[in-house]
Amino acid sequence: MTIVFPQSTDSIENICIEKRVIAPFSDVLVDFVDDVSKHILNESTFKQYPELMALAFWMRRGHIKKLQYYFMQKQGTKLLLGRGIVFHLAPSNVDTIFIYSWFLSLLVGNSNIVRISDKKNIQTDLLLKVLTLILQQHKYEELQTRVGIIRYGHDDEVTSYLSRMADTRVIWGGDRTIEHIRTIPIKATATELTFADKFSFAIIDSKTLCEEKKLMLLIKKFYNDTFWFGQMACSSIRSIVWVGSKEDNIQAKNKFWNALETYVKQQLPEEITPADIINKLVAECSMAIEQDGIVTKMDTPYINRIQIEDLSQANTHLHCGTGLFYECEVDGLSEVFQHISKKYQTIAYYGFEKEVLFAALQQTLPYGIDRVVPIGKSLEFSHVWDGYDLFESFCREVEVWS
Repeated sequence: MTIVFPQSTDSIENICIEKRVIAPFSDVLVDFVDDVSKHILNESTFKQYPELMALAFWMRRGHIKKLQYYFMQKQGTKLLLGRGIVFHLAPSNVDTIFIYSWFLSLLVGNSNIVRISDKKNIQTDLLLKVLTLILQQHKYEELQTRVGIIRYGHDDEVTSYLSRMADTRVIWGGDRTIEHIRTIPIKATATELTFADKFSFAIIDSKTLCEEKKLMLLIKKFYNDTFWFGQMACSSIRSIVWVGSKEDNIQAKNKFWNALETYVKQQLPEEITPADIINKLVAECSMAIEQDGIVTKMDTPYINRIQIEDLSQANTHLHCGTGLFYECEVDGLSEVFQHISKKYQTIAYYGFEKEVLFAALQQTLPYGIDRVVPIGKSLEFSHVWDGYDLFESFCREVEVWS
């Protein structure tokens, strides 16, 4: 176990976290988030990591002020206050998610304890250096007793100790991780948020893609939505549903996959290792064995496609990321939503109007799905995530009667 901040504390028992909340979006909170953003944006070391640059852009003062406006509008004449101490257990597969969760909780006035994986990661280490540097500044002395960043592996004793301190526990991780941590009790007055394994897909209107004049712009956006985080984030696109006539679907697929292959080769194909290539081949063969009628097709070392009949055949457990895609074809939107389970999180779309998608969702009332965004925005974090409004979740409403 490593206590990243405060560095002066040598054991977990000596961490002193302030329980009292401060006013949501206080100047010191907004200034701190903005300072972290500026440091990342101005430091050349970070520019090679687009995920961190996207994070810094999200944290800039202009965006935080928009979040503040949303919060104040939601609050209205009500009194919303932080819950106290929020304990975040961050996942190891998405390096930056703990910042989003922590900062949203921080901005509404909570103190926060953040557990990060003990797996070494360059992006995480860079972030920790920046956070520690800024937190140690005198002007943020007020925040120094409101933050604890701890790096450790699977240690139920430590997790139990921190859980007993928390007024809200936030678990990011796989289903098994969540099930296990839920066996560790929290205070009777505490609340809990869980972000389980989820699967996301894209819907593409084939006729519109066939007519697309700026295809490479779409390809770049799609690449960012898939190859960042090794395609393993909950909101990463891992399946594609082609919507249109048989002829349009065939033409659109040929045009799309050829363009994507060209673009991927221009990026950093060495990031896809020989082990990744073998894992994708194993996934294809396993799918062929487990589900009759599935046609597997291996095109390049970088892009692998598995043809399925519908989304219900997309085996979420066998998917290994790094350029593996399930794909199916449908005639219309209504067919897309028939096979959506609770395990689906994000739909990324191209070629459809927002109003058309909203009406289709309203009519079909799918059992799952939490977000519908244009392709290129799948990985953009929002204060509404997995169906939770995190501002509401990190606050308690104080009711005052007359």
